[in-house]
Amino acid sequence: MPPSLSKLNGLMRSTALSELARRTGEPAISWLIKLSLDRPKLISLAAGFTDNQSLPVAEAAELLHDVLKPGKRGQSALQYGSTAGDPQLRERTLKRIEKLDDRATGFTPENVIITHGSQQLLYMLTEALCNPGDIVLVEDPTYFVYLGILQSHGIKARAVRLAPNGLDINHLEQVLTQLKRSGELPRVKMLYQVTYFQNPTGWTSPHHRKAAALDLLRKYERAAAHPIYLLEDAAYRELRFAGDDEPSALAVRKHRDRVLYAGTYSKPFATGARVGFGILPEPLRTAVLRIKGNHDFGTANLLQQLLLRALETCKYEAHLADIHARYQRKARIMTAAIKSHFPSNVTRAEPRGGLYVWATLPAGKTSGVKSRLFRTALQRDVLYVPGELCHAEDPARRKPNGDMRISFGGAADADIPVGIARLGSILRDL
Repeated sequence: MPPSLSKLNGLMRSTALSELARRTGEPAISWLIKLSLDRPKLISLAAGFTDNQSLPVAEAAELLHDVLKPGKRGQSALQYGSTAGDPQLRERTLKRIEKLDDRATGFTPENVIITHGSQQLLYMLTEALCNPGDIVLVEDPTYFVYLGILQSHGIKARAVRLAPNGLDINHLEQVLTQLKRSGELPRVKMLYQVTYFQNPTGWTSPHHRKAAALDLLRKYERAAAHPIYLLEDAAYRELRFAGDDEPSALAVRKHRDRVLYAGTYSKPFATGARVGFGILPEPLRTAVLRIKGNHDFGTANLLQQLLLRALETCKYEAHLADIHARYQRKARIMTAAIKSHFPSNVTRAEPRGGLYVWATLPAGKTSGVKSRLFRTALQRDVLYVPGELCHAEDPARRKPNGDMRISFGGAADADIPVGIARLGSILRDL
């Protein structure tokens, strides 16, 4: 956290603010973005932005012109919609999932809810399931913005080791066993996973690991005395540019009533059009709809109609093909630069989708906000996400502090090798 905020935080603790407001720290993403905006010469390999040049400006203008033609469709697009979302968009969303997962059948559009990005859904599901003091199991490392949601709600995170081949199922069982012995299992509400081209690592979880995780959660439900859900965050699923797709947890038919699936149209189409979706079982769907009714009583109808028209005209699919090629090229530029400039003892994996490369330093070297590496990188006008931000505060292990999340998504093609060269020079010096 930037030092300038310490006095403000002290003032917040002495005001009439709620406990939630006082618990909520500044999200790391906010000050990382602010650093980028305040320093025009800075090459940011930190923010998980999509590629500016790929944004479908002409297509969106044409689609919106189509949607806003005089008549009932235009009037409807500019009017409030339902809390659950446009019925046609919900139906098309379900068909897209069924196309990706031929075993994810048996759901209806009634299971689908349209949200203001998948981020809103993550927040509402956490609000619907968890009380202060409850526990959410998370991958280690995990999406650091979600850790902020847990922290603001007073929810504890317990970390489960993640590897390039998926969640460590043996470690998951160890964590559940330990929580059962300590009497804390009844506080466990769900396991949160980013399963496709994970933010921050870029790794994808195999289907059999999701099935095994669901088997374990179900096994421990009796001792917990309530359902334990798997929240599958599939925000990056449609950004695959190499390899085969993996079925989602929805395809595990015997446990589908324990799967909460979160997806988005924002990253595959336009991040400024914040439209996400969830596929939820009851009673979670009804609970989330009631919460959403208090949030906004419905996702912006104009944005929903824009996405619906993009799907109807196949412009969405055409745009996907374009960004797949673009991100594959940018990933190659970044990995080639890493090979040229990083010391050989810094490890990382070849990305097959998404926006990120996860680089791990040799043992004993640190990359955190207070590290010499991070401070020197800022001095030399290059920014990355310190890996420590992506690890939960978990008393069962020492927080790792030797990784970097490096994004090829938002940086210009020409800036990627320059930024990597700067980082490589610092790493060699250190």
